[in-house]
Amino acid sequence: MKNIYIKNLSISFFLFLIMGCENLLQNNDEVAIDSEELEFFSRSIEEDISLSKNSKNKLRRGINEFGEKNKHDKDRKPGFLWYLASEMQSTLNDEEKAEIFANIENKNHKINKPRQKHNEFERDEKNNNGHNQGEKDLFEIITDVQMIEYNLIVENFTIRMNSIKNRVESGEISREDVELEIEENYSLMNQAIDNLLTEDQKIQLIEMKAQREKEKEEFYLAMEEAKNKALGLSDNQIESLGSFQKDFEDSMLNLRLQIEAGELNKETAGESIKSLRENHRLNIESLLNDVQIEIMKIHNFLSYHWKICAEKDDLIKEKIDNEEYEFEESFEVED
Repeated sequence: MKNIYIKNLSISFFLFLIMGCENLLQNNDEVAIDSEELEFFSRSIEEDISLSKNSKNKLRRGINEFGEKNKHDKDRKPGFLWYLASEMQSTLNDEEKAEIFANIENKNHKINKPRQKHNEFERDEKNNNGHNQGEKDLFEIITDVQMIEYNLIVENFTIRMNSIKNRVESGEISREDVELEIEENYSLMNQAIDNLLTEDQKIQLIEMKAQREKEKEEFYLAMEEAKNKALGLSDNQIESLGSFQKDFEDSMLNLRLQIEAGELNKETAGESIKSLRENHRLNIESLLNDVQIEIMKIHNFLSYHWKICAEKDDLIKEKIDNEEYEFEESFEVED
């Protein structure tokens, strides 16, 4: 019996050594990230804060899991940074999270947030060829002959714009006249393009725009769902945050109108904006618990690095979702 016990103990110890060594090797091996853009994203984070080998691999596994593209190889699922932030909040140790929070405060991480909800859907966003989405749609449906005429229309538009610019610089026209002439120039170009298209092509453009608007709204709803789920928001919290957001937007709009009317100088306006943002942040923090606040701060940190990646890689820049905003603006809903 004693020999059997010793034998079993020896086998158990041997298996423990094997499994322990395997785990050790796994922990020492860096988790691979297949996507070049996500690898760059991970490196950016790892270079900014001190993470243990274990935490780095957890970060990389999370990026692989939540940043993976869907089966159609389109954009990553809406809100993947929110899911990643929630995962990091629960897996990073206190020292690592404290470094992230200090990093945010010290660097004053501010994201130059687009004015639209989801910039991968926005008409005014430029693609790698310098064309906006409306032009891309147009190029898909016009013929080669129409393209030649379209280029002439754009060339004439550019000539007129340069003429306006020269007259402004020489002081020949006032600001009011400039605005009218620019508006007229755009009107002439749009009318020329409208005359260029067939009725069927015009219908196609309308349908393409409608489809994008539908996708945009679906994406927005999915983003909101991801954020609410990651933060574990209650119905009351969601309602209160919506109220805070509306008040903030109304105040910012009123401030903007004052600036445009010349009622506020640049310095006063800057202080007012800073005060509004700070009050908005405090209102949000008063409504959330400690875990939710940590998730939002980590999300802000991740958004900062996602933005850095975008600025260095046009491919990523085209795919940034609505996650590029400051901590205190995380609940903003753009018009």
